[in-house]
Order: sequence, then structure tokens, then C-alpha cells
Amino acid sequence: MSIVYASQALASIQFANIQVYDIENGVAKVKWFTPSHQTKGIIYFGESSDNLNRYTGYSLYNYYHESSLTGLRKNKKYYFKIVAIDRLNNEKESFIQSFSTKGMKKDDFTEPEFKEQRILQITNNAVALSWTTDEETNAVVYYGITGKDLNKTARVKSFKKEHELLIYKLKPGTRYNLKIVAKNKAGNKVSGKYFVFNTNDYEGKCPDLFIKNIKPLSFNEKLIFSRRITVNFKTNLVAKSTIQYGTVPRKYKYKTVVSKSRQLNHQAVLTSLEPDTTYYYKITAHSSFYKKKKITPEMTFKTKPLAKKIPNGSLVKGFGYKVYVINGNEKFWIESADVFNKLGYKWGWIQTIDNVFLNEYKEGKSIKKTTSHSDGTLIKYSNSHAVYLIENRKKRPFSSAEAFVRRGYDWNRIITISKKERYKTGEYL
Repeated sequence: MSIVYASQALASIQFANIQVYDIENGVAKVKWFTPSHQTKGIIYFGESSDNLNRYTGYSLYNYYHESSLTGLRKNKKYYFKIVAIDRLNNEKESFIQSFSTKGMKKDDFTEPEFKEQRILQITNNAVALSWTTDEETNAVVYYGITGKDLNKTARVKSFKKEHELLIYKLKPGTRYNLKIVAKNKAGNKVSGKYFVFNTNDYEGKCPDLFIKNIKPLSFNEKLIFSRRITVNFKTNLVAKSTIQYGTVPRKYKYKTVVSKSRQLNHQAVLTSLEPDTTYYYKITAHSSFYKKKKITPEMTFKTKPLAKKIPNGSLVKGFGYKVYVINGNEKFWIESADVFNKLGYKWGWIQTIDNVFLNEYKEGKSIKKTTSHSDGTLIKYSNSHAVYLIENRKKRPFSSAEAFVRRGYDWNRIITISKKERYKTGEYL
């Protein structure tokens, strides 16, 4: 199916009306406007323009945005930048800007808030916890066998938003109560919810780590595509993991981090693979408990061939705004409407295809120049009736009109180019 879409869709994200206001009680409000796109955003900020080491997020897609920077100190200069992200995960950064808390009415008296608190795993003698707060905090975890007497503590000294903690030396088969108390840099505290859990009743002190339920393990899995593959596996202990892979046995050119935080269920998507190719891979897991490490034997998968071949020179788009030229197994993004028009393309030539299919094509370099055309383009010069096909950076003439029609080309897709655009002449078609 072919469609026409407005050239304005290729416009990049723009910022407008960035303002900082209501600076008080350790909080500053920031608002901004992205007039051309609905976006979500992240604000990075800090006391140095070279170290924006704190951040806060705005997770709703909208044109108008407002967020708050918390944990600010009096009589300081703060720097910040906004990163806007549209629905296609295109990003745009604002310039670094600044504001001062000089004359701020009070220091921060706002309590931090918990966004999430979880028990990741319980064994016979240990528990793994994770929690997230809306600003950077440290914490003390209080725990004990009775709720009224949480007589043991575990401390987290570093100030972060996302925390993980392992508590060892628990008694097997025992009921425990636990709570987390987080504190921000201004000293304001917040108590988390009470957790009640039972340790397992077996007496093993140091369980082994296992990697299990690995998929895919064959050449015909539904998780395998031409240029990407989804790898799923589980560990019996919460762990961080990586995958190494390549096209030569025991020589792994690539490495990807599967889980930066501790997990029991792991998933990784390997992309930019070559179609119809056998890959060799192994998984490494580092246990969060008991300092265990496990490496799988070498396994294989084979990517599928390209399901469908799009002719070279075709103009295609997925469900986003980006328009690509297809050449071989690669897609080349035309960066702007101006480049598109100067190359002589017509908006009605664009074909919309499913994103799943489009993603099977490897991302090539984007098209910025207007002095040459991609392979597969039909061209002619203004002072001649001869029609050529660009192929391997040469212009190949058609031997006759019959040869042009026989190959399925469209007379309406011929682009008239300038004499300055020159190619070596190849063999007749």
C-alpha cells in the first residue's frame, strides 16, 4: 500500500518556553513546551555543568511539560538540560541552562517517597531486596524476628535512587519482619512498608547457581528473526548476566549486558545480526547470593533468511515518520524533507510496511547529501531520453523499452537529474 504523508513529519523535536520557577523548600519547578511532537522527558541536573549527576523523569507523552527538581540546597547555582523522547524513541537534548537558589526561602523539608519496594528472593539464610525513591537517598533496613523488636540493621551509605541489598545470616525456617527507612541529602526520612517473610527450612549454606530454561536452543524457534533474536533464560538465584556471541566458534566478537540489576527471569534482544547465519553464544551469570558464577556451554542459533526482498531504490516507511531507501539488505534514512525533495523523489512513491518487516533490514548511514542517488534508482538526464538504473554506483542503460517493461519498472518512477551528477556507465540491461 502506498501513502502520501506530510514532509513536516520529518521535522526534529524542538524546545520552547523553558522556565524555572517557584524555587523554595529545596524544590524548583521546571516547565517547557515541545510544539512539534508529543514527548516524554528526563531532566539531568547538578551543581556543575560538566557533572549533571542527578535526574528526574517526566513519563507522560505531551506537548506541555512540568516537573520538579528536589533536594536543592540554598545559595547554589544549578545546571540542567532536558532530553525529550518521542513515541519512536527519537531523542533531542536542550542546551545546558542554569538557575540559582540564592534567596531560597528554606532548605529542603520535603520527605522522599518510595516508588517501589520489593523482595527479590528468599533463601534459607538470606533475603534480596530492591527499592526505588523519587530522589537520591541512603537507607537503613531494620529487621528482626518480631515486629516490635527489629533489633538488627543493614545500612546503605551511598545516595542513589535505585538500591539493592542482600542480607545474610538469617535463621532457616524462621518468620522475619523488615522495613526500609530512606533518608535524602537534606536529612528528611521516610519509612517504607513492613515486609513479613519466612526463610526456607532447609540447612544448605551455599546453594549452587543454575542457568535453565534457555531459549532458543534450535534453528527453528519463533524467537529468531533475520536480523534479531530474543534470548530468554532463568536463574535459580537472582543474578546479573551477560551474553557473548559471534559467528566463529569460541571466538565471541560481541557482548551484551542482559540484566544490570539482579533478576531471576532474564531476557535479551540481540540486534544487527546477519540473515541466514549461524551464531555461537554463551551466557554468563553472576549470582547476587554467595558470590557464585555460572557459564553455559557454547550454544548456537541460526538467523532466518530475509522473508521478503524489497527492490533496491524503493521508498518505504514503517509506522513512524522516517522514510528509507532500500539498498540490498540495508535501509538508509532520508534525514529531511529538503533532502527528499532535492533528490527528486515523490511523496506518493512511499510504501508503508510493517515495522517487524522493516526491522529486518540493517540500518545504514543516513542520507544527507543530494549529489548522488542510491542503487535501484531510475534516472535520466534532461537533455536525453536514455533511462538508466543505478547499480553498484554505475548507471546501466536499458537496451530497449521492452527490456524496461519486462523487468517490471515504472515509467513514472524515473528521476531527471543534473548533468553535474555523473556515474560510470555499466553494461546494458
